[in-house]
Amino acid sequence: MRALLPIAFVVFWSSGFVGAGMAADTGASANTSLFWRYAVTTAILLVIAVARRRRYGRAFLIHEIVLGALGQAIYLSGVFHGASLGVPAGTSALIASLQPVLVAVLTSRLAHESLGARRALGLAAGVAGVALVVVTDIGSGGGALGMLAVVAGTAGLTLATLLGDRRPRPEGHDLLDSLTVQSAAALAGFALVAMAGGGVTPPAAPEFWTAIAFLVLLPFVGGYGCYLLILDRSGPLAVSALLFLTPAVAATWSALALDQPFHLTTIPGFLLALTGVLTLRAPAKRPAGTRGEMTTA
Repeated sequence: MRALLPIAFVVFWSSGFVGAGMAADTGASANTSLFWRYAVTTAILLVIAVARRRRYGRAFLIHEIVLGALGQAIYLSGVFHGASLGVPAGTSALIASLQPVLVAVLTSRLAHESLGARRALGLAAGVAGVALVVVTDIGSGGGALGMLAVVAGTAGLTLATLLGDRRPRPEGHDLLDSLTVQSAAALAGFALVAMAGGGVTPPAAPEFWTAIAFLVLLPFVGGYGCYLLILDRSGPLAVSALLFLTPAVAATWSALALDQPFHLTTIPGFLLALTGVLTLRAPAKRPAGTRGEMTTA
């Protein structure tokens, strides 16, 4: 069962591209989709938290709010607004694929260790695999501002991954507690942006709510939930490396669900990215005081 967790993470995380496309097809802006995605998610989670009679201390709230702001609000805002400014999906995916590289370099520095030839080879294979998948979609569109938005989003997810690993979740708090607080923090950010940009009113099309339900259940509950679970169990590099596989899986999702073209370079790109992920799965000891013990993903 544990071996299925990385597969579930990649499939669910990649489904976010499909959900975003479904919402965009109804005429909804990125601000509108993100606001209602998190409004629905947070409402459900808060009802569950009240039913469970959960209470959160100040330290826990601050830590999870920071993670929600970085790993959800900033990350998704960067990706969505980069796309709205004209950054091609392939370019965005290629920039995002640098996240595992940043995590590997920073964790090595923090642990005062060298990156090592094996990790370097795995990272190179992963980035090359992503590039092969998105080669037909790489372009210079979006300008400097669009590229900066995607880079900022990638940096936000990187910091959230590292901070989430460095501090253990307090006893008596579980994954659902983290999801609740982080979702509420992200909603606050998206609400401010949506109100400022006039993106609160949803489209009249009923398909919009189908897209929102899809985004809540698959990318958030499934994708982000698996992300936190793998981060707890296996550490930042294990969960970050799996992101190498998401462009190929997202391309498959899009071809099946949105009738987008499927390029043959996706297959060798996925295999090369998978080689990189498997190379990075070598078990290693983790420093004391982190959220879990280092294991393979």
